[in-house]
Amino acid sequence: LARMGRSVAILDGDLGLANINVLLGLRPVYNIYDVLAGNKMLEETVLDGPEGVVIIPAASGIRSACGLSTAERLTLMQAIEDFAYDFDYLLVDTPAGLGEDVMYFNSASAEVVCVINDEPTSLTDAYALIKVLSRDYGEKSISILVNNIADQKKAEAAYRRLSRAVERFLQVELRYLGYVPCDSAVNAAVIEQKALLEAHPSSVAAVALSALARRLDSEFHDYRVKGGMQFFFRQLLDVSAYGQ
Repeated sequence: LARMGRSVAILDGDLGLANINVLLGLRPVYNIYDVLAGNKMLEETVLDGPEGVVIIPAASGIRSACGLSTAERLTLMQAIEDFAYDFDYLLVDTPAGLGEDVMYFNSASAEVVCVINDEPTSLTDAYALIKVLSRDYGEKSISILVNNIADQKKAEAAYRRLSRAVERFLQVELRYLGYVPCDSAVNAAVIEQKALLEAHPSSVAAVALSALARRLDSEFHDYRVKGGMQFFFRQLLDVSAYGQ
């Protein structure tokens, strides 16, 4: 997205187990904990990532977002809003599972992308996430990306298995975004602590991710307007109130 000229910020949504900075070989001096403590402004904690992408680092060992006090949640929300409002995209990388951080951020996002593979455990976990987002937060549309898969045929088969279960039992519209093939270059980039497109731009996974970015940018144009950011943070406030 950044290579396409979009301004991008990434928020590490796993507030207690930060890892985006580790994956990119970045060493934050300050993090969200310092913002919550009132010691630093958010812009003093952000990191410069590849291609001009801005990283908002989480901390290690702090409480989840919904475990924070109302004042702390409002402080966090306001800090992120003030900083990220002018970006085309704010990507929130949440942990797996059904934890409070996952629900806190996904229920407020303009677009939820659920990443799956073809393993039964992945499909079961994805179904559980979709069920909770639908039942408890009113989510009616979720995009699915199949990751680390052998080929398109297997990716579509995994999506169909999940889609059939969702169509039968849940009132949720699933949308197939595509797939990222299994590629040893991904593991190599992790070990090198570099972004995949920076370390191995011609790898099959990098090419697939580039295609995905073009599709997202084309089809989600309406979400990229600044009103989308306002909606996100208004929803965060609603979720915070709901948690009380």
